Amino acid sequence: MPADLEALNPEQQAGAGHLYGPLLVLAGAGTGKTRVITYRVARLIEAGVAPERILAVTFTNKAAAEMRRRIEELAPGRGALVWACTFHSFGARLLRRHHDLLGLPKAFTIYDVSDQKKLAVEAMKELGLEDQRSKAGLYVGLISRAKDDLLDAGSYEIHALASADASRQAAARIYKLYQRKLEQAGALDFGDLLLRVCQLLRDHPEVREHWQSAFSHLLVDEYQDTNHAQYVLTKTLAAKHRNVCVVGDEDQAIYSWRGADIRNIREFERDFPNAKVVTLERNYRSTARILEAAGLVIHHNKQRKPKRLWTEAGPGEAIRVQELPNEAAEAAWVVGRIQEETAAGRSLREIAVFYRTNAQSRSFEEALRRGRLPYKIVGAVRFYERKEVKDALAYARVLVNPADSVSLSRVVNVPPRGIGARTLETVEAAAAARSLTLADALAARAEDPGTPPRTRAALRGLRETLEALRRAVAGLPAGAAIGLILELTGYKAWLEGELETDPEAAARLENLNELVNAVREHDEREKAAGRASELGRWLEEVALQTDLDAYDADAPAVTLMTMHLAKGLEYPAVFLTGLEEGLFPIGGGNATPEDLEEERRLCYVGITRARERLFMSYAATRRLFGQVYANLPSRFLLEARLFGAAGREPVPAAPRRESPAGAASLRASARGFSPGQRVRHPQFGSGRVLEVSGSGETLKVTVRFDDGRSAKLLARYAPLEPA
Repeated sequence: MPADLEALNPEQQAGAGHLYGPLLVLAGAGTGKTRVITYRVARLIEAGVAPERILAVTFTNKAAAEMRRRIEELAPGRGALVWACTFHSFGARLLRRHHDLLGLPKAFTIYDVSDQKKLAVEAMKELGLEDQRSKAGLYVGLISRAKDDLLDAGSYEIHALASADASRQAAARIYKLYQRKLEQAGALDFGDLLLRVCQLLRDHPEVREHWQSAFSHLLVDEYQDTNHAQYVLTKTLAAKHRNVCVVGDEDQAIYSWRGADIRNIREFERDFPNAKVVTLERNYRSTARILEAAGLVIHHNKQRKPKRLWTEAGPGEAIRVQELPNEAAEAAWVVGRIQEETAAGRSLREIAVFYRTNAQSRSFEEALRRGRLPYKIVGAVRFYERKEVKDALAYARVLVNPADSVSLSRVVNVPPRGIGARTLETVEAAAAARSLTLADALAARAEDPGTPPRTRAALRGLRETLEALRRAVAGLPAGAAIGLILELTGYKAWLEGELETDPEAAARLENLNELVNAVREHDEREKAAGRASELGRWLEEVALQTDLDAYDADAPAVTLMTMHLAKGLEYPAVFLTGLEEGLFPIGGGNATPEDLEEERRLCYVGITRARERLFMSYAATRRLFGQVYANLPSRFLLEARLFGAAGREPVPAAPRRESPAGAASLRASARGFSPGQRVRHPQFGSGRVLEVSGSGETLKVTVRFDDGRSAKLLARYAPLEPA
């Protein structure tokens, strides 16, 4: 047994030791998949494979950086040469290398979601669809999904016309113009980073053969989260050598809404018939009780390969389940339990609160503020999306890529220089009509004798500022370039002048100082790696960041996040909240079987983030869209056999008004049920009524079923019948 594999368990050794041919590693939550990947790469290097011929792909920059660090620890001096990156950063790297073959500028800009929405709104306006601008986010989503499926604008239009669906046809028109505007701006969106790479490898055999030969081994982490474009890219790169290892867990496939296709991992053995399959089931994270609850829930999914997590750790503390009267009481209960945990010595950074939708965070934020407990929200407005930071980025992007119209339009009058909104609108219309970049259209307007003198002077001043900046930053490290941008544009001085009148100005200046710090850290990393710092490279690094890349796990604060963002993280104490039918699972009884299975996988992910303590809560009533709704507890509690563990805090429910018709309906639903009566439930079976309690819409019938479980059911909705 090689010494470097002795630290692994037998299943991990089987994965790390299989060096040639296709390999599928089915890695349950907390089973050490990253350990298998990094040890396998180290073994490949030890076996004589050149590190630069190994490509290891994952989904976040933070995960890629951690992978590089751990490989370097195992193979000092050589591990850093492995291509460990995200799919999108790999795509950007290839596109910059072969930009000329696709007619792209080498310094192309990468547009984020807000840039995409602005471009979509411009396209909608030109197409006479401005009344639908509120749907810009929806259309951007449709375009992104189309690119994930490798449908360019022309292909999408063919599908849309064949469908006779008016909304899809509108989306096709927007997509076509949106893409043309991207090309005019010398820009790509996230979808293009994969779509255009797949086109590059498909249409240029010499490029395809080069990269197939360049990498003798390919590893893909989180394979269950790959979309069609990533699937095609993986198969293309592995087609020659077939030394492809994919690692994932279909029980954690929770991103179908953003294009991920669970069939990719389910059908890997069909794509590579001689693949070796290794299943990792020993969990190193959670207690036995937590794993049992997770297993009971996911066992109800039909479309999965059998896998049962186990641990040598003890049973651990019992999972606590709590019913509360409403969302405010739920948040207060969570904060109370957090205070108990910290009083017992637990750090705030060891505690996380998960919820199904972003809107649920409000009640927890308010309760934590009242409790004077610091918190951080993962997935809130990211640092690089704050206005002043985006303004600085926009200036930098225009210097690197003068054709970037979206960035230029953002700063054309920031700080104010006398170029009004009407002037910009007129120039943008002229640019669209004449197929010009915004920079060229502004230059033409500046020289037009019909332009008012003050506007002409302002436009010339903007052009001179940008030209002077472009000369000044040439060859400078990114940090120095950003400092010059803030000084020479007058942006920093403008904010300083606003300190007395704008209460936000001080915070904005602090954010700009933090931006300069961030760029200097980038400069130091580049220097340590033996590379010269470049403004364009830093902009690409920023553009490819995800919500989790900015997450600081060591900050002394409670973490709040949606369950989708929790994947890949773990905490000693976890609160899983809002476990109500209709909220989690979303859609409840109206969900399709496929959607319900994904919701169940999401619950499994949430449960398996907990290491030591797991708290689960639900509200009997919740206000949604201004209306108060009565809720049934989530079916996931029943599936985990935790429903009977539910308690009740002595928190009084808020008084509620009830219509006469509603009261009559509730009285009718309760009539005929009395303690001791035998009843039957279509899902839970037969049982005996223990108690009829409550009033109004929250009137409940408590039943002990014949299998020993107890359930408190809302009388208004419970499908109970006399047995």
